[in-house]
Amino acid sequence: MPLVRIRGVSKSFGSGASLFTALGNIDLVIGQNEFFTLLGPSGCGKTTLLRLMAGFEVPTSGTIEINGHDVVDLPPFRRPVNTVFQSYALFPHMNVAENVAFGLERLKRPAAEVKARVAEVLRLVRMDAMAGRRPAQLSGGQQQRVALARALAPAPKLLLLDEPLSALDLKLRREMQGELKRLQRETGVTFVLVTHDQEEALAMSDRIAVMSAGAVLQVGGPEEIYDRPRTRFVADFIGEANLLPAALAGLSGDAVAVRPERMQIALSGAGLEGRVASVTFLGSDVLYEVELAAGPLIKARLRDAVAGVEAGSTVTVRWDAGAARVVEDDARAA
Repeated sequence: MPLVRIRGVSKSFGSGASLFTALGNIDLVIGQNEFFTLLGPSGCGKTTLLRLMAGFEVPTSGTIEINGHDVVDLPPFRRPVNTVFQSYALFPHMNVAENVAFGLERLKRPAAEVKARVAEVLRLVRMDAMAGRRPAQLSGGQQQRVALARALAPAPKLLLLDEPLSALDLKLRREMQGELKRLQRETGVTFVLVTHDQEEALAMSDRIAVMSAGAVLQVGGPEEIYDRPRTRFVADFIGEANLLPAALAGLSGDAVAVRPERMQIALSGAGLEGRVASVTFLGSDVLYEVELAAGPLIKARLRDAVAGVEAGSTVTVRWDAGAARVVEDDARAA
């Protein structure tokens, strides 16, 4: 049985001329022990959907089931759910152990149980040595670990993560991606992450729901979403994609998406002719931007530079047949 089942959920704000529909007729299933990500740009509805699962908002229509029970009419504290917010929301006057214990004490758990559980989750997030410190004495990454420990302490079935890594620098963010995935595996708790960061979603998720304008456009594993996008938006939003008229590629459909790393460039031979607009060395690869004679500007990422190809060179561009993916226009797909 799925842990979360969302059926026909819509959410609107305001009324009359000021009516705004944040979500429209969402259907979604999230499995037990799954790391699931809601991915999309700002304003797409992903945070609204998270808040509906948490109980901070009530859907305009539709049902939300968690662990087989309809929770639409239940307040947040009666749901088997906990949330880690972007700001962490730690109590500055409490030390680490007191912050983690707070929710358990509100649930009136026995003191011995609280002490044992606090010690257990602090070991899990590798913060047991800092139990006596206050939030102001911790780094951003350490504060996030405390927020995770506090959310995991009551043993929720579902943990909601609202862009928890956005305040961290790049190196720490990547480190914490691995930590979140480790915690999800070790606890068996279903994690639902909200993010606009494509790399973050691809690195951590078992499955991803790509959202745009209040709709879910595609749900699938990271490889499926990246290699087999269904719409122009998904192809363009997940990583980089060259979007070409299907006719230019000799295929039928609205458009064809080809990832830059699947492109090939040569000074001569079969392919589409173009002029190299720029060549950029990126460390692990080289980025070529090519203005096609009969089409748009395209990007090609190659592991090694092509001898003799520089800005201004006339080249041919091609790709293997399996690298092209026919994608639908977003309006038609909806």
